[in-house]
Amino acid sequence: MKFRKYLTTVIVLGGTLLGTGIWIQESQDTETDRLARNPYGEGGYEQRLTVQTGNREEEIHIYVEEKHYQEQEVLDYIKDAKKELEQWYEEQTKGTGEIRKNVQFPEEIEGSPVTLSWSTGWPDVLSWEGRIGEEVSVQGEETELYCTISLEDQEEIWMKKVTVFPPVLSENQSLEKKIQKKAEEISQEGGKSLLLPDTLDGEKIHYKKEKEYKGPLVCFLSLILGLGVKPLEKEKEKKKEEKKKKEMQADYPDIVEKLVLFLRAGFSIRKAMEKLAAGYLRNRDKYHLGERAAYEEVVKTCREMEGGMYEAEAYERMGKRYGISQYKMLSVLLVQNLRRGNENLLELLEREAASVTEERKRSARVQGEEAAIKLLLPMVMQLVVVLIILVVPAFLNFM
Repeated sequence: MKFRKYLTTVIVLGGTLLGTGIWIQESQDTETDRLARNPYGEGGYEQRLTVQTGNREEEIHIYVEEKHYQEQEVLDYIKDAKKELEQWYEEQTKGTGEIRKNVQFPEEIEGSPVTLSWSTGWPDVLSWEGRIGEEVSVQGEETELYCTISLEDQEEIWMKKVTVFPPVLSENQSLEKKIQKKAEEISQEGGKSLLLPDTLDGEKIHYKKEKEYKGPLVCFLSLILGLGVKPLEKEKEKKKEEKKKKEMQADYPDIVEKLVLFLRAGFSIRKAMEKLAAGYLRNRDKYHLGERAAYEEVVKTCREMEGGMYEAEAYERMGKRYGISQYKMLSVLLVQNLRRGNENLLELLEREAASVTEERKRSARVQGEEAAIKLLLPMVMQLVVVLIILVVPAFLNFM
């Protein structure tokens, strides 16, 4: 309860302060003599303005284009981009002008607005994505690298010659490549299967598929699941017992009130219990209601008495079966009434009925507070979303 109050206070104060700050900023003089341009590449925008001329006030819309660079600025950016590409080329070729592995062409220059577009003189040797071709000779193949550097209307091409060599393969990679090539040669294109060569370089080859060990995995998972069933069953039983206990506690006020009603009408304790059981059975069968554990125990007690069990013993057994303090106390009151002839039973039950009624009200309040706390998180999340929707555009307008 306290947590909810504190959270509500924080949300209200935070929202109020934020809204007040935005309102104060919005209330300030918005007169201006300039409109900021967006950086190059972000596009222009339209600004709504209120114009006052003499006694007239009109609303207009002004389009603000994105920032454009001076000619010298463009040339400087392109020049810097070339220097960066020269450095990249030296790092990739290690000063030899040779490429022996796939390369990653830079897509941009950090901190520069220029645009880079790559191509090569011989895509079969070195593709536009920087991948070395499959048929490159071990003696190396010469080709060119082209990078088009563009900014606004200016465009320049940076070019370098390179010698491309096939990648250096490990023994494993070399074997894999040979088998792949021969398998494709002896297999039919589009066939159902890829045939594997049985000899390579004059040597017999045998293949084995990699074991997946699904069997042991299934056994292990089955063991884990099997061992987990018992705890799950225990947890399920525990929840079932808790639900049953809550249900019996909820029915306790009704049982006591009905007993008081029957006793006021002049029935004996046994007759009142029988009437209580008969009414429950009749309503259960008539309206197809589910079983209620507390009333089922009353029915069982009445049947025990019908079978010849002493009334006091039946009430004692009933209290033990319930296992809940309220019902145990009710059982004690009923037994004492039989053994000692307690004439104040009706008065005691009336007090108990009043007490459980108050307990029911308190329980209802607690449940209501718990439900409110559970609903609090979605409400806070909704409030955050609303604040973001309201605040972000406001801040963007003031930036």
